[in-house]
Amino acid sequence: MIGLLLALVVVAIVVSLFGGWIFGIALGAVAIILFVVFRAGFGRRAASPRQP
Repeated sequence: MIGLLLALVVVAIVVSLFGGWIFGIALGAVAIILFVVFRAGFGRRAASPRQP
């Protein structure tokens, strides 16, 4: 998930530099949402129950 996040940020910056700033802002917003979701703990493996 971190790889996807970093790729979206890089693509958003490159697109913004070439004049497609509307599309770049949209990609940046998606990257921010994914970062918040990742920090909240989604996308991780569930904790396994303790084995006696």
